[in-house]
Amino acid sequence: MLCISPGKFEGRFDAPPSKPYSQRLLLAAALAEGGTAIRGVEWSDDFVAMYRAVQPLARTVAEGRDLYVERREPDLRRSFNVGESGFTLRTAVAVYAGIPGTTAVFYGGTLRGRPIEELVETLSRFTKVEKTPGAVFIEGRRLGPFEAEIRGDISSQYISGLMYLAAVAGGGFIKPLGARKSWSFVEATAKVLRAFGAEVRLGEAVEVWGALRSPGAVDVPSDFSLAAFLIVAAVATGGRVEIRGRTTDVDRPVLKIFRDMGAEVAEEDGVVRAGGVFTREVDVDLSGNPDLVMPVALAAAMAEEETAIRGVEHLRYKESDRISTVIDVLRRMGAEAEYRDGALRIRGPPRRRDVAFSSHGDHRIGLMALAAARVVGGCLDDVSPIAKSWPTALLYFRNS
Repeated sequence: MLCISPGKFEGRFDAPPSKPYSQRLLLAAALAEGGTAIRGVEWSDDFVAMYRAVQPLARTVAEGRDLYVERREPDLRRSFNVGESGFTLRTAVAVYAGIPGTTAVFYGGTLRGRPIEELVETLSRFTKVEKTPGAVFIEGRRLGPFEAEIRGDISSQYISGLMYLAAVAGGGFIKPLGARKSWSFVEATAKVLRAFGAEVRLGEAVEVWGALRSPGAVDVPSDFSLAAFLIVAAVATGGRVEIRGRTTDVDRPVLKIFRDMGAEVAEEDGVVRAGGVFTREVDVDLSGNPDLVMPVALAAAMAEEETAIRGVEHLRYKESDRISTVIDVLRRMGAEAEYRDGALRIRGPPRRRDVAFSSHGDHRIGLMALAAARVVGGCLDDVSPIAKSWPTALLYFRNS
């Protein structure tokens, strides 16, 4: 159990490297013609999972936070463990379906209860794919351009996986069915594939054409869905922070949301500066940016008017049921929180001190609880889930 005393949070920090972009860049580099230098990664559990997943495909050399990746002749028999990395599991299963040879992709922890059946069913139309408790087995074969339909309302990672498979196969036409959840992450996949030379069109269908070619060197952008917890902790305690890093289209909306809530947030020359006070409610739809729900919910608990966060239904399929676990963190602080009429509804301020928090085995809930503990004081039962995405955060909140 880690205990944190309440108090002003302030300082200068480096934003964490984007986990979504790090994983996407690494997978693209492993599939591309030519070697690629990837600069500025965070060795989180999920990134390490992708690092393991590409070993049967590529030569890799790592030094500090940089690595060099070059495609090689794939092993014919492949097995690796992705741990609890949902993106690695779904994209690896899809990619290895299009590479001749047999593959066993092991998984565990919270992934055992998270969906992949729809992707397995879709891939099974092209080759043999079998899900068993703890592993997915794939009989990979060489594919040509393909067409596929898959639900878009369960996991955007299904679509990203098929996009990478299309890059392996030389082309693909993917039709998402139903609502499009977390679509900003599909756009992130498209951006990375385009950087590696693929032609990608996002419309009624998703189209990917052409082989991948290395751009030579790429820098990992920053992740402000994670760095947002630093901003919330600072604003909620009367502090100010400067965060060095480049925002991306995926998480830049959080800065505007915080400004709408009354905080002073400015981005200039690769630095985000934040302070002020959260004084206003917002009504926002985060269906396209689900990772922003946790920091926005925590910020909402500081204001006296009711905030509504919509488009959160698919959060039930994450590392925890994040609708329930977000509400748990907020209620433990003494804020009002409920899920009603299709929205998380939150009203502050927090009225309790020295709170016992639970991470619920979920890295983003653990980060939310760490920031909350800095505001009201308290202890977190288990900090290990935080290593999934941003292990350095523990040093920031513990020592700053």
